Amino acid sequence: MSDASTTVASPFVEACFGRPHERVPIWMMRQAGRYLPEYRNVREQYTFLEMCHTPKVAAEVTLQPLRRFDLDAAIIFSDILIFLPDMGLRIDFPGGGPQIENPVSSPADVDALVEFDPAAGEHAVYEAIRICTAELAGTKPLIGFSGAPYTLACYAIEGKGSKDWSQAKAFLHRHPEAADALLSKLAESAARHLQAQIDAGASVVQIFDSWAGSLGREDFETFSKPYITRIVDAVKRPDIPVIVFARGVPPDWQTGIGADVYGIDWRTDIRFAHDALAPAGVQGNLDPALLLGPVELAVERTARILDRMRGLDRFIFNLGHGVLPQTPPETVGTIVDTVHSISTDGA
Repeated sequence: MSDASTTVASPFVEACFGRPHERVPIWMMRQAGRYLPEYRNVREQYTFLEMCHTPKVAAEVTLQPLRRFDLDAAIIFSDILIFLPDMGLRIDFPGGGPQIENPVSSPADVDALVEFDPAAGEHAVYEAIRICTAELAGTKPLIGFSGAPYTLACYAIEGKGSKDWSQAKAFLHRHPEAADALLSKLAESAARHLQAQIDAGASVVQIFDSWAGSLGREDFETFSKPYITRIVDAVKRPDIPVIVFARGVPPDWQTGIGADVYGIDWRTDIRFAHDALAPAGVQGNLDPALLLGPVELAVERTARILDRMRGLDRFIFNLGHGVLPQTPPETVGTIVDTVHSISTDGA
């Protein structure tokens, strides 16, 4: 394991473990993205995949929001599907969203997939992490991430985005043995990807199950929860926090996964989620759309969340999903400053 993978002492990491810290930490999902003019300037010069596969560019856009705002963590610029081509799936992003040329359509296609091996080639994300951690120089932690097996399977089977993922769910139900094989390969690959990011210097890792909310409880417990748990068990360590964000999934469904922190979307009361998932921590959960309206309303709702979580150590402020592209950067800065000023004053 690389010496770079030492945990950075920070309010964010301390909150992940429930240790005392001086203020409520804040970072935002998709904080490096299209709402920033400096990101758009870079994006004009590269395709999305070129950005992901060029370490200096990925590092640059990772660090851009930290130069503007007093965020408590960076998250590496990459994509949840980044290792699927190494497994045998051909992916492009022609119009922003992913398109897989050879989606999984049969059990034989599952058999043909190989598990991802980070050591099998040079992967830009790990070099980008090394660049970022060198520049951060211990001042802020860096978050590495991966997609969760169910969400990755949705894309692998559908070949693109979907409103209901009906084709993916039909495949999982019709071919239970192939479903287990596919989800197992994805779980092992995701765990290896996360471990490689830790070895490169990531201080925290997050698992995104973006489409888990499309499942009912029994199917979540069949197709999502056990495979996320397998990843958590593989990468969990005393010094590296693991965050799970299963968007749209009720908190009580997630008990037993073993994460240190659970991301909560804006549709669930954050205090209810905290109480359901204790002793683990929670992260969230301001509605990203609030940042598009009057800044006074966004500040009011931010203060309300902080009041709900007053005095609780295992809480990280975040949005309930990613920053929307049309968000004014000034509003992001106001929310960051609001969280720090209110929590430093004792909220």
